[in-house]
Amino acid sequence: MHLRHPARHLMRAVMAVLLVGAVPPAQAQDGPEKNPFADPDMQPSYRAQCHEVRELTKDRETGATRIDFSVTGPLALVHFDSTLAYLGLCGSGSDPKVLCVTYQTNDMKVGDVVTVAGGYSRPNRDFIVLDPCLAQRPDEATE
Repeated sequence: MHLRHPARHLMRAVMAVLLVGAVPPAQAQDGPEKNPFADPDMQPSYRAQCHEVRELTKDRETGATRIDFSVTGPLALVHFDSTLAYLGLCGSGSDPKVLCVTYQTNDMKVGDVVTVAGGYSRPNRDFIVLDPCLAQRPDEATE
């Protein structure tokens, strides 16, 4: 009986260490995290602005599993090749360029402010491709 008691205390101590290690770190009290990423075809909790894209994507690698990314900004490129539409935004200053590959331009023009969301890939640090992608004017966006 005397040997069981120390073993029981050791087991409790090991379990406590394991449980403490499994608890996720506390979030900052500054408010919700800015996360422009979401599971495929889901709305992200936050839509990035062009000036935030580099910071919000700095540690995000393109993975084997699709993840969607959303950003709002003025269009710098609108091109339709009879099959696909290419909508480009961001890219001024140090902001990475974002290219949305979709099926129609919906009469969007260079300078229009749009929200794009789609499958995230990052060919290089200054270029993000969203394919497939949906684009809409912010006043058309649904929550």
